[in-house]
Amino acid sequence: MKKILIIEDNYDLAQNMMLFLRENNYDVRISYTGNEGLREIINFKPDMILCDIMLPGIDGYKILSELKKIDTIVLPILIYITARTQRSDLRKGMNLGADDYITKPFTFDELLSSVEAQFKKRTQYLTSLKHNNSNLEIPLKTKRSKVSLSKTKTLTHKSFLFVDNKKNPGIHAIKDLIVIRSFKDYTILFFVDGKKFLLRKQMNYWESHLPSDEFIRIHRQTLINLNYIDKIEKLSSNRFSIILKGYNHPVEVSQRYSKKIRKVLV
Repeated sequence: MKKILIIEDNYDLAQNMMLFLRENNYDVRISYTGNEGLREIINFKPDMILCDIMLPGIDGYKILSELKKIDTIVLPILIYITARTQRSDLRKGMNLGADDYITKPFTFDELLSSVEAQFKKRTQYLTSLKHNNSNLEIPLKTKRSKVSLSKTKTLTHKSFLFVDNKKNPGIHAIKDLIVIRSFKDYTILFFVDGKKFLLRKQMNYWESHLPSDEFIRIHRQTLINLNYIDKIEKLSSNRFSIILKGYNHPVEVSQRYSKKIRKVLV
């Protein structure tokens, strides 16, 4: 069953769209803000997104920009649903990479026609892509990146994380995460693009969800991505200092974790 995510702040319209599409055999979820929409893109992994442009929080343009950070060959289909009919607005959305747009008001027949047309177009594209690249594996969806409190590691090197930061919410790749530092009940995530985010999650949470073959705890307050180790300096027989690429401060390996880091780096 094809999955469709509706990102629309008009409650009645979103509910009616959901009921109609479910009657036509689609698995549908709703988000009422742009921030909720980005989080649901990561968790739900929709085949199609029906997205309003003017939304509380981040707008539809920002959602598409963040969506394009997900480095899969085939992204979800995105159709803008908008009351904006000026050519400049529509051109901006299409230039960003939107597949289609529907202007309000619209009939449910028009909605279904657009949805079915885009799914048909995508099927034809994938068929052509497979034919031209018979040995190419096409990842339609990335590994699920939902953050949960289960004991199973839910994040992989190819996962993406939605950070709901008030100033700059967005999608970030786990592979771009350099180091995590803890401060009481909070942790700070440092990424390669220089961005850092303070989150209300303890270090044990990240240690249990990140891939242990790439992320290792070197101190009670520090968890690092092994792929970014640039240099290791010996401070004493049981203490080391690590220089990480893209991070301006050396991080110290405590005596408690020194044996662990030796085993990993041998």
